[in-house]
Amino acid sequence: MEDTLTQGKFKLLDAFLNNEEVPIREFYIAEYPKTKYYILKNGGTVDNAKDVFQEAYFVCWKKLSSRKFQPKNKNEIEAYLFTIARNKWIDQTRAATKRKTTSINDKMYQLAADDNPTGELEKKDKQLTITLAAFENLGQGCKDLLTQFYFNKMSLRTIAEKLNIEEASAKNKKYRCIQKLKELALGKN
Repeated sequence: MEDTLTQGKFKLLDAFLNNEEVPIREFYIAEYPKTKYYILKNGGTVDNAKDVFQEAYFVCWKKLSSRKFQPKNKNEIEAYLFTIARNKWIDQTRAATKRKTTSINDKMYQLAADDNPTGELEKKDKQLTITLAAFENLGQGCKDLLTQFYFNKMSLRTIAEKLNIEEASAKNKKYRCIQKLKELALGKN
């Protein structure tokens, strides 16, 4: 049984190493919503998210293909890709902040301590990192349900049909999963 698990862990890595189009495309489609959500929550646009994700995906693919990055499982690839995307977005926002020029008369004396977009971005980044770490510790059923609902934008009715349960049960399960996620995330603070 362990051999089967070991092979399953490297299925995605093998796809990258052998340039298998279908699994690589499916991975791309599955992982994009996380980056999109992060960038939209941190002042970006959908176009920003597409650009950043594309760049991050290319870097990840290049590192995997050249074997400079040798993950142990799919989760490490997902985390690596998201980290690259997050860092690229942070770099872009910092560069944009530096490029902004203002004249001396443009509210120079009205700057407040809370007008720090980089500090806010870092705070949100920390919160997202904690939430993603907590998400990784959820059971597979909760991960699947929350991914389908929040990232794949599936309705509870559709999810309930897939799970062969009542819609009210799916709603209750989603609530319990969210509570467990909050509990795990708050425990990591």
